[in-house]
Amino acid sequence: MSLLRLAALWAGAMLAQWWWSAHAPAWAGSPQILLALTVVIAARDGAGLAVPFGWTWGLYSDVLRADLFGADALLYMLAGYAAGLVRRQVDLEAPGPLAVAVFLLSWLYLLARLALGLIFARTALWPGWIAALANPPLNAALAVAAAAMWDRRPAR
Repeated sequence: MSLLRLAALWAGAMLAQWWWSAHAPAWAGSPQILLALTVVIAARDGAGLAVPFGWTWGLYSDVLRADLFGADALLYMLAGYAAGLVRRQVDLEAPGPLAVAVFLLSWLYLLARLALGLIFARTALWPGWIAALANPPLNAALAVAAAAMWDRRPAR
């Protein structure tokens, strides 16, 4: 992928996450666009590209949220690394396994964020049950759609 396309993906994803978070009603839950795309990048191009994307997108998400700075950077980076490792054993190019991986990593993200909040902020950083139940399937659907668009990119 060209450097210009990577830069457009990087900036466009951050804009989409900001817009969706700002305009979605609080009760509906909003997908973690940046988390889902980090896993898609790891599934398609490996952890080497997903880890820096996840780290920078996580820092951006931390700035947007401002409750436990560094948590999202760490967790997005770990999600990209984990998906890059799983990619070697599981065919994450297929929509089903990709959706399951994103669903599971989304739940692990929520639980790890809760644990990090209890450890470092001494409060549970729980988004609420509606968001916790809505986000993983939304993330999985978003990842499958993004992967389908990624696969249609022109050949090198």
